[in-house]
Amino acid sequence: MNILVLGSGAREHSMVHALSRSPSVHQIVACPGNAGMGNTGICRRVPFKDNAELVRFCKDKIELAVVGSSKFVEDGTVDALVLAGIPVIGPAEDAGRIETSKAFAAKFMARQHLPSPRTHIVVNADEIAAAFAADNEIRVVKCDGFSHGSGVVVADSLEEAKAAALKFLKQHGAPLILQERLEGVECSYTILTDGQQWVSFSSCRDYKRAGDGETGPTTGGMGAVSPSPDLTPELDREIIETIVKPVVNGMKADNLLYRGFMSIQLMLTQQGPRVLEFNARLGDPETQSILTRFRGDLAGLLKDCAMGCLSSVGSEVAFGRHAAVSVVIAREGYPESEASDPVVRGVDKVVDSMVFFSNCRKSEDSEDFRFRSGRLISVTAVGETLDEAREKCYKDISRLELARVKYRSDIGLIS
Repeated sequence: MNILVLGSGAREHSMVHALSRSPSVHQIVACPGNAGMGNTGICRRVPFKDNAELVRFCKDKIELAVVGSSKFVEDGTVDALVLAGIPVIGPAEDAGRIETSKAFAAKFMARQHLPSPRTHIVVNADEIAAAFAADNEIRVVKCDGFSHGSGVVVADSLEEAKAAALKFLKQHGAPLILQERLEGVECSYTILTDGQQWVSFSSCRDYKRAGDGETGPTTGGMGAVSPSPDLTPELDREIIETIVKPVVNGMKADNLLYRGFMSIQLMLTQQGPRVLEFNARLGDPETQSILTRFRGDLAGLLKDCAMGCLSSVGSEVAFGRHAAVSVVIAREGYPESEASDPVVRGVDKVVDSMVFFSNCRKSEDSEDFRFRSGRLISVTAVGETLDEAREKCYKDISRLELARVKYRSDIGLIS
């Protein structure tokens, strides 16, 4: 089987690595991919210019396309591939709005009666003022679409939230989403669905804040552990009954074609799990932890899903009891500033972990990597226990030569 992986980040690098272990895979094409993927012998990279050219390339060459970045959902690439008869893991553009538009997702959650934060959707300064007057517990401000990790503010005060709302209205435009701030532990719960059947694809504890102890600004993700140590069997059943089943049934009732991964971002509160948002794909760095644990035939499972014949037999058994820890190495000033020129060397000295590269290229005058993004690499280790995985991961990070970077030292610590 020849497989196309769409994206250029560490998430897509880990997809390439996991798919390369499937016995049915002959070649993987990463589009556009990154230079760090060169360590996978059956992977080659092709540039991405537009949907039409990609479809021409894939015709009669590609038997399955796997979407990593939601950019390809929003830009209609999934729709173009499906129309060309190529099986795709990734939702059609209209179904993908569950991630690409937070306003769409909020309305969907309300329609399906999903447990979620109290939410206001506003489009101008007058509506912002009215929302804050009616609800003085608003502390979370989100822009509607993609913002490269800078479109969410979790405020400590009402005044800070108001200022953020007015700033976002000017920066990102309408609509904005205003929400109450929930207290608890974040968790992502991932499923794979063909629109009819679905299977659980494990869980993660996410680490979104830039600093240790969940301090500092919100980022695209500084680390993840899988499975989530906070998810009890009782919570798992509650998530399935009150969230997963209504989501899948709701997409079906709305005639939205959804074949692929869905990562449901949750806050585990004292009142039960609450949906924060959706990723119409596997998350980053959650993917690195989840797929490093996976022991089944990933390519075969994804092909069945893309063809609309996913078995209802749970794939969770393919993970076993192993735990994984992923730590993100980012630029020194991330997420506020990406001006630093980071150094990441010594990957060949890593012993017990996988290193997955974000958007990067090789330097023209050395073997160094030049990075195009705020997050640089994910270091991921697997162990029999969470503590073992964590110890392996941080020991391998200490073997790297790093300069002008930052990373959290508490990923996987259980409090």
